[in-house]
Amino acid sequence: MERKYSSAERLPILMIVVGRQRVGKTSFLNTTAQFLRAHGAEFQIWDADKLNTTYNMSIFHGDARQPKSLDPEDIKAWLEERFIELVTERFDAMLDIGGGDTPLARLVQDVPVVATLEGEGVRVVLVHVIGPELADLDYLERFAEDELLAPEATLIVMNSGLVLSGRSNEVAFSQILDQPAIARAVRKGARIVTMPRLNCMSQVTDRGMMFEDAMNGLAKPGGKPLSLFDKVRVRQWWEDELPGLFFERIPPLWLPEMHERQESATMLAGTEPKRREKGSRSSAELSGAPGQDTQAAP
Repeated sequence: MERKYSSAERLPILMIVVGRQRVGKTSFLNTTAQFLRAHGAEFQIWDADKLNTTYNMSIFHGDARQPKSLDPEDIKAWLEERFIELVTERFDAMLDIGGGDTPLARLVQDVPVVATLEGEGVRVVLVHVIGPELADLDYLERFAEDELLAPEATLIVMNSGLVLSGRSNEVAFSQILDQPAIARAVRKGARIVTMPRLNCMSQVTDRGMMFEDAMNGLAKPGGKPLSLFDKVRVRQWWEDELPGLFFERIPPLWLPEMHERQESATMLAGTEPKRREKGSRSSAELSGAPGQDTQAAP
């Protein structure tokens, strides 16, 4: 009989980020990867964005894995290999698939990817990055309508970096939050978060810098460090604002495990959670509440 996995179990994570072009998918994933790794998380990064060659995960993460070919069918086959590897070896991974007619969209037309992976004990976390335009909901509506890519662990990230200066997030995203697609997703368990705006995001990413290097005044060989006040801006964003998103608002079982948070929980509860093998059980609680988001790609 097929094993049923609980939403309260620690399972291997496959985080997939989707959305229209230029809504900040790579910026969100890059921020998430850097913050989680800085707090002890271990996971693979899969860079299959064939359209974005100037700003992609491989620029910031030297260990990011990429398909050798840019042919959509080759990338589709490469994704199948990675998914099988994840099921077999039981690790966490983040996938940057890009926008448009992606190889992943073609793959889910062929086979029920989400149901298959979840049946094998992998938690698929689908992240929809959106701006304040109604058209930014296209992916959410399309994937929810045919249910080909609509896992229970769905995160809707409102990108405050796309909000015009002088407007509040509440006003900018009000028409988005009133849409039926959002209501349907939330009823099915989706979480809505907003990542704090970093005004100098492009100053960091255009230099190909890591955020911790940027706020500490470091620069790449031949490059320039950030200005005095931009260093302060990055530090405030990194140390004062991002922890609320990743430690409080996103359910912890939807993210690769961060040892720093694990150690804090151990001190409070007197127990240390461990990676669960396929078929094992856990009494861990799924927690997290709606909260805050990331920046647009340059």
